[in-house]
Amino acid sequence: MGSSLRADGGHVQMNLIEQEIDDRPVLMLTPGGLENGGGIGRLVGYVVGAWRDKKLPPMTVIDTRGPKTVLAWPFFMTACLVRILLYAPRRPLLHIHLANGGSTLRKIIIMRFGRLLGLDMIIHLHDPDYGGFYLRLPPWARAVVRAMFLSATKVIVLGEAAKVATTDLLLVPAERVEIVANGVPAPSAVSPPRNSAQPRILFLGYLCRRKGVHDLIEALARPQLRALDWRAVLAGGGAEEDKFAAQAAGAGLGQRIEFPGWVDRAKTQSLLAEADILVLPSYAEGMAMSVLEGMAFGLCVVCTPAGALAEVVEDGASALVVTPGDVEGLAAALAAAITDLELRRRLGRGAREAFLRGYNIADYPERIVAVYRRALAHKSEVAKSVAG
Repeated sequence: MGSSLRADGGHVQMNLIEQEIDDRPVLMLTPGGLENGGGIGRLVGYVVGAWRDKKLPPMTVIDTRGPKTVLAWPFFMTACLVRILLYAPRRPLLHIHLANGGSTLRKIIIMRFGRLLGLDMIIHLHDPDYGGFYLRLPPWARAVVRAMFLSATKVIVLGEAAKVATTDLLLVPAERVEIVANGVPAPSAVSPPRNSAQPRILFLGYLCRRKGVHDLIEALARPQLRALDWRAVLAGGGAEEDKFAAQAAGAGLGQRIEFPGWVDRAKTQSLLAEADILVLPSYAEGMAMSVLEGMAFGLCVVCTPAGALAEVVEDGASALVVTPGDVEGLAAALAAAITDLELRRRLGRGAREAFLRGYNIADYPERIVAVYRRALAHKSEVAKSVAG
């Protein structure tokens, strides 16, 4: 009888929590908003699209930083705090997207403000090496960052390594940390790999050394690839784009590699639909959106196992996985993908199947709202145990 009553009581409590979540707005706080927020902004943009027309709590996106300029962020930060204050009577849930550096400073301010207002706050950690960033801080700053994490109702991370860093270094209790993989939209149609005499290679992302762009250009310049017929698009822009374009030109690849700069969502979808191979030779990632997008389109993926990508792709089944910095291995993988249509088809099917199993943005809003409900349920249980 006692067990039955406890079970029934838990069921009633969860129903109350679900009703509470449904009645409270969600403020999605993201650096740079949807246009200037890089991979985080792209994810949140996809979430906005998937959230629409579902019976879920109302969600509002608030930019905490603005464009990447020194003078812009204080104005965006002030506007963000004012909007949180205006929402405060409705007890919003703050969903706070976090990276290292200035993002952490801004989120410390926001979370202290939220704590003063008695709001529930979810940290969503995207940084590929937040543990390393944390360990480089002086002891007093580590204490401030740790206090920020401990004040969160729940911490969302992208993979197992990030969860270990959050629990072991930041000392967040394991029951308050959850893994939620990124998601991307499923295209309306997926074409089978083309029997193209000139396969198209696509890189999507901020052009920088961390993402291995220099290694990619060096690999494409190797003799075994120089002898093959292919074209490549390196899209995403960045401060070092001219340097990489010069590297390509110096290697004699200026006519074979295109640098279109930053591309919007429509252009991204067009590039994916035209591509045969998606490549990302990155040294550090949270969970790369471009790899998930390539998988959604059934492309042959060539990537490193950086960050949570090690949990996303399987070498030989859904991707060709190479070691970061291994230019010879990258060149060999690209040569195999370019010359072997059946390999591209098999890996494309494997990538598409893996995408459908766990990375479709259509399922993402319900997964996130379920995290909210578990966070509030855990908070309620803790409050009861303290009171009892």
